[in-house]
Amino acid sequence: METCELEEMVYSALKNNSEMMELLPKGESSIFHFKAPSVYPDFPILVYGQISDVPTLHGDNREKLHRVTIRIHIITGEGDYAALYSAVKNIMGEMGFTRVQATPFIDQDGVRMMIADFKIVIGG
Repeated sequence: METCELEEMVYSALKNNSEMMELLPKGESSIFHFKAPSVYPDFPILVYGQISDVPTLHGDNREKLHRVTIRIHIITGEGDYAALYSAVKNIMGEMGFTRVQATPFIDQDGVRMMIADFKIVIGG
């Protein structure tokens, strides 16, 4: 499986989860790939994308397995991200991802977010 296919699966899992859609004000239009819009829409929003794709097993001069890390920013403005973070962890876990780390963050404009990384090993 290629990483772009994995990203499509992540997006599909997020947008097809009814709990997630109830938590996002504009449903799937609140989910962005790689980059949030320069002017934030209604909060909260999710921004997801690959941050690494590392070969982990080679054989017969071919890559057999690779570890992909997907980062998801849960951007809430001034709100709480706990419910969204819980939903994201459940969705990613159901897909076979393992949570690597999570970091709460507040940008220079006071916008709150949770930045969470999830990894999975897939065939090359």
